[in-house]
Amino acid sequence: MLDQITDSIYFIVSRSFDSNISYIKSGDHEILIDTGTGLYASSLDKDLQSQGSSLERITDVVLTHCHIDHIGGVIPLLERGSPKLYLHKAEAVPINSGDMSQTLGATFGADLPPIKIDVLLDEGSLIDFGEIKLRVFHTPGHSEGSIVMQVEGSGILFTGDTLFPGGSFGRVDFPTGSPEKLVASLKRISEMDFEIGLPGHMNAMMYNARKSALTSYQMAKNWFGIR
Repeated sequence: MLDQITDSIYFIVSRSFDSNISYIKSGDHEILIDTGTGLYASSLDKDLQSQGSSLERITDVVLTHCHIDHIGGVIPLLERGSPKLYLHKAEAVPINSGDMSQTLGATFGADLPPIKIDVLLDEGSLIDFGEIKLRVFHTPGHSEGSIVMQVEGSGILFTGDTLFPGGSFGRVDFPTGSPEKLVASLKRISEMDFEIGLPGHMNAMMYNARKSALTSYQMAKNWFGIR
């Protein structure tokens, strides 16, 4: 079910292994932030149809990182349409060379076909969707190419699998994960100015999300013994 965050931003909380998914309507752009595994594409299509959209109408897909539970849904989208794909260069370059290992598809028994990332993101990239513009911050730790994105001129931050509510944070035991980098990324996020956090899993942080980020940073420091 789509939860309305603003007039143009909607949030779908996953009830399964899938990632959360956000839908943004901005002028001629219909955007997804992350896509889930793709196993529930028909449910996503129904949710989109409730807002006058559909899988075919998606023009852009921005991925917070390349793990299977976030990127797998790209496949049914490409079968139904031709969205432009965005991903941080640390993970986009291997994928574009045919190396899908960082997606963890094989780890979870999924055979992802090769795909092409159209836009390679970097620290400070500005994704311009007209009324909605997303500023990219590179936040490695959960994975080397993890990012968070702030909606320019707002207090909304898409936090991917770096920051979760309730003092939680992304795991670091997958390839390219790093406790030290995650703690540094959480520290950076805790110093940013935002009110709403839309994570890759669990519920949205609708109030005082920066305080939640500070709690997660402190918890991660203690958990990993980093001072």
